[in-house]
Amino acid sequence: MTHFAFLGTSGAVPSPARDTTSLVFVGPEGAVLVDCGGSPVQKLRLARVNPLDVAYVVVTHLHPDHAYGLPALVQNLILLGRRTPLVVRCRPEHVEPLMSLLKLFGVWERPGMFSLWVQAIGPGEGAHAFELGPLVVRTSPVEHGSMPNFAVRADAGARGVVYSSDTEPCDAVVALARGADTLIHEATFPDRDRGRFGVHSTAGEAGAVAARAGVRRLILAHIEADYHDELPAMADEARRRFGGVVEIAQEFVPYPL
Repeated sequence: MTHFAFLGTSGAVPSPARDTTSLVFVGPEGAVLVDCGGSPVQKLRLARVNPLDVAYVVVTHLHPDHAYGLPALVQNLILLGRRTPLVVRCRPEHVEPLMSLLKLFGVWERPGMFSLWVQAIGPGEGAHAFELGPLVVRTSPVEHGSMPNFAVRADAGARGVVYSSDTEPCDAVVALARGADTLIHEATFPDRDRGRFGVHSTAGEAGAVAARAGVRRLILAHIEADYHDELPAMADEARRRFGGVVEIAQEFVPYPL
């Protein structure tokens, strides 16, 4: 079954129940890991995804909660005996830093290891990233302060899912999500704390973006740990601005694509 699953759903600080946000898209030709927090192999296994099936890793940006698990992933794949290549795709600005991170941990061009490539995705809106069987992946730059970042869209046939990554409400996410079924949008905090982190979105703002994009379903993710005890109220805030289905992301549960 072609599907996606969340490996984490929290903001930069995890809680006992939710780790930092990342997700995996799974199709018949392999899996695509989007962002890479701590213990990615454990999280993949909890989602019932074979870590050796990961063909691509997409790193949306270089904030630690989205990238710090990459060396651990590569190290574990070496120990698991991987032989097939692994491709890491990212913003052009992040190719060299990610290579440096892998070199720092001694998992770059280790003798006898599988082929590992870190490659840039074009910076334009709706840039074609790659295809993996029926999965077609595109990206668009988003507004995350001084940190270059992009949103990710994965299509399989007539169904599309967009992951906003970390961003303020922006037109690029609206444009990328038009025609998609589901928008996964960050909701770092409730509306009352707008401005606590100036480069993120509230639950209500996520609802407004979903309404503008015309998607069927909105899934709220990247919710800061301080608010994990008020998730239903945050979903209600999004519903006040979006008439479609609103859900709070659940970790390790398969969502059909």
